[in-house]
Amino acid sequence: MVTVIVTIVIFMVMITLHEFGHFIMAKTLGVNVLEFSVGMGPAVFKRKGKDTLYSLRALPIGGYCRLDGEDGGSDNPSAFCNQKLWKRFLVVSAGAILNLLLGFVLFIVLVGMMGPFKSNTIGKVDERAYLAQSGVIAGDKIVRINGHRVSSYNDISLYSNELKQGEEIELVVKRNGEKISFSVMPSMDETTVTYGETSAEYSDTINGVNETRTITYEADEIPEEYVGKTYSTSRYIIGFEPLICEVTAANIVPQAWHYTEYVAKSIYRALWDMISRQSGFENVSGPVGVAGAVNQAVHSGKESGINVLFLVAMLTINLGIFNLLPLPALDGGRLFFMLVELIRGKPVPPEKEGLVHAIGLVLLLILAAVICFNDILKLIP
Repeated sequence: MVTVIVTIVIFMVMITLHEFGHFIMAKTLGVNVLEFSVGMGPAVFKRKGKDTLYSLRALPIGGYCRLDGEDGGSDNPSAFCNQKLWKRFLVVSAGAILNLLLGFVLFIVLVGMMGPFKSNTIGKVDERAYLAQSGVIAGDKIVRINGHRVSSYNDISLYSNELKQGEEIELVVKRNGEKISFSVMPSMDETTVTYGETSAEYSDTINGVNETRTITYEADEIPEEYVGKTYSTSRYIIGFEPLICEVTAANIVPQAWHYTEYVAKSIYRALWDMISRQSGFENVSGPVGVAGAVNQAVHSGKESGINVLFLVAMLTINLGIFNLLPLPALDGGRLFFMLVELIRGKPVPPEKEGLVHAIGLVLLLILAAVICFNDILKLIP
């Protein structure tokens, strides 16, 4: 029940904020708003303002901001369809922008809550890794990996997923203000973790050389479902421990921006992997999959508050970016037609644009149904 309530609240906050973005931008620019609703279905509460109906509806599954003339055709000078292109562009994009802004603000809070963070400066080179023979030393700041710009440790984690056996990494580091390039062979890292009630034993093997250590945790810090179980992973790594930085007033906002940027990059790379068929459709999750992730976060012990906020930050950024994709029926689809209007000097006929959005909506609903079905299949043992 707790998971259900938290999931509903998360979706309501994200969607209501998205619609509020459209609403507040429309009001600011003088665009007439017919109705702003929190929730869907039968109205529980209604109040008529000067020009806008404000309503609270029974089903907590979304909300909407209904603009005068948003589907074309209105004699009202303040209707959406009668506004200049730049005004319409701002109104349509404001929802996604507010979602992205929420994610950024949540990460500012999270950085303060999580404390010290990993940087992209090398704190210690692991002697078992090939990196130790490359000439890279502690204190070097990694600024590029295989041509990709690196501004935080999150970028290193993201690009490390591309490391492959036998393929050298092009590493650019900054040392004493000078940029130096290195070619480094990735190292195989095999890790096994066995959880007890108050401790975990880590067995780490890099290039065949093993190290074992035990870490003690406070009571209830290890989730109950982990106790007595062993988890193993294997991956290719660069081979270093990052320099740990304390959170200060000077770096809390930049670090929050790095987290926001990292989530955005991860989403775009995941989309590209799907388009290029490097990853399968089974990796996509919908509301059912999100509920599963919320359940894990809620029941993650002492860190549940941080984990839930982190999940919300990721989801709201995901929602913002997805809505900006140039797909029919999404905000990005409407923005695309506005760009076409800018290029050709006149708008696309409303009936043709409406037909494209209608077809796109049907396809999106079919996609949502398939994703939900796929999520349910994942729940079956």
